[in-house]
Amino acid sequence: MQNELVYLGAPPRTGTPITSVDLDVTVDCNMRCVYCFKEKRHEQMSDRVAFDAILWLIYSSGECKNLNVALIGGEPLLRFDLIKKLVPFAKRRAAYHGKTIHFSATTNNTLVSDEIINFWRQWGMGFHCSIDGIPEIQNKNRPLVGGLPSSDLVERGVAKILAYRANVCARCTIVPDNVQYIEENYKYFRSLGFVDIAMVPGNPLEWNDTSLAALDAGFRKVGEIFKQEIRAGKKIRVKSLSETMEALAGKRSRSLVMCGAGRGMALIDVHGDIWPCHRWNKVSHGSWRIGSIYDNFSEEARRKLDVRSQIVKLTRNCQNCSSQFLCSGGCPAENLESSGDVFTPAENSCRIIRILTAIGQDIHRELYQEQNEEFLKMFYPPSEEAK
Repeated sequence: MQNELVYLGAPPRTGTPITSVDLDVTVDCNMRCVYCFKEKRHEQMSDRVAFDAILWLIYSSGECKNLNVALIGGEPLLRFDLIKKLVPFAKRRAAYHGKTIHFSATTNNTLVSDEIINFWRQWGMGFHCSIDGIPEIQNKNRPLVGGLPSSDLVERGVAKILAYRANVCARCTIVPDNVQYIEENYKYFRSLGFVDIAMVPGNPLEWNDTSLAALDAGFRKVGEIFKQEIRAGKKIRVKSLSETMEALAGKRSRSLVMCGAGRGMALIDVHGDIWPCHRWNKVSHGSWRIGSIYDNFSEEARRKLDVRSQIVKLTRNCQNCSSQFLCSGGCPAENLESSGDVFTPAENSCRIIRILTAIGQDIHRELYQEQNEEFLKMFYPPSEEAK
């Protein structure tokens, strides 16, 4: 850090105002997930950097009133001591400027306590649960430090989280080694009480024809269960399938941009350095550092991402793709890691989205032809004029 005080001349003066920040309150973690993209160091964000990051966000947001802070890591609940001080400060300071700040945390669920839940409830905070499925898979892919199993701790934490907020998302990473457990994992998530489930294939370069065929088969089994749950009137969301059905129903349109990374969103790391989002880091993407809350903000560094339309920059031929009505090019950081260019998805990434889109299309077609009442309520609710 070059200065002792946050540099309020650092916020962006052109382009998209930044209204959302991923805050790396620690890069330490009590887990050692096999696919983790973060460097594991015993580094913590100081109180000063955390408080200064809030000030920077307030000024970076310009005239925008509603701000969001995602507490990440590492495992952010390792820094509950900091969070207890930071959230009240941020809420008060935002209100002073006529703004609101909403906080959430992405957690591995192992450290959730009654005290944490009570604090979350007091301040209206959200959770995003990282969980990979049945104990066998959870313990294999997401062990504790030293290789100890994590599933029992995760189940206890998830129960507390869902009792506080029932619609919290279960975020599962699917890799080729566990692709055969998709159906079992889905049933497991439902048994825990999750109604919002995101099972997301990771590490696209590791997939091949065999594992992609297993991905298709597994999601088709999940799709059959999903259909029956909709027919039974259950309020359930399965990320990729639901998004496809929403697009077909006109409730979701293809975005001009892949995501908010480097545009309306940024990561502030433990040192106060600014990156496009939490998927970027100095080891893999050093040239993508946007600046620091203590010295400057480089408009030039984020200009490649902060454009009105990113889909016109995609190098893949999307015009003839069956998923082009929905897909906006995938994750820019994942594209960068896979192909060396943020606008060039790996071929496997395209194959994966086509598989998932096709399954969502089949489910939509079948339930629409049935004119299933619960399906229509969920995806084709009557307009206000028709009521």
